[in-house]
Amino acid sequence: MSVMKIALRMAAAAALAAAISSAANAAIYPPQRQLPTTVISEFKTSPNSLLQQYPTGGPQLISRVRDLGASDPTTLPGLIALLKDPATTKDQMNAIVAGLAQLSRMAAQQDQAFANEIQTAIAGTGNPEVIAAYQAATGDVAIAATGAGGGGTGAGGPTGNGFPTGGGGSGIVVFGNNSTPNNPPNAGGGSVGSAANSVSPVR
Repeated sequence: MSVMKIALRMAAAAALAAAISSAANAAIYPPQRQLPTTVISEFKTSPNSLLQQYPTGGPQLISRVRDLGASDPTTLPGLIALLKDPATTKDQMNAIVAGLAQLSRMAAQQDQAFANEIQTAIAGTGNPEVIAAYQAATGDVAIAATGAGGGGTGAGGPTGNGFPTGGGGSGIVVFGNNSTPNNPPNAGGGSVGSAANSVSPVR
């Protein structure tokens, strides 16, 4: 029994250590580059404070958004909440999206699951402006291309190729060939006649 208890305790300790390790590795930034815990805690407590700190958006807000997400991935929900907040101006929205786009690029190299989480969260805002801004910042059209782009290519392509090329194009070619031979038939008609005449005498 005691051996079993020891084994269970060791397993629990190993699981705890693994959890702590995975939590530490969840950050994109190395420890020395992460924002101070006080800054992260303040943001989590009051995400709107970010809007007050950077009322005009700009590069500083872009950097802060990127640094928050790269220091602590659990700040993502708060950043996404700002994109849904009516108090967020368009300049601030663009800056937040740009910061998330930079974060997504970094995450794609270290933690693809987190990069996917960012994209899913952006799509989850349901805001076309936010999604378009994210696409422009990342150069990734996966969010919209799945529905709109794919459908447009599928429907438009075959339709365009079907009618102009198949119907009109080949029709014109066929008729053109028929009218072109219409000139030779005059000479051909004579030769046919002579051929017929030459056939008659043979018979």
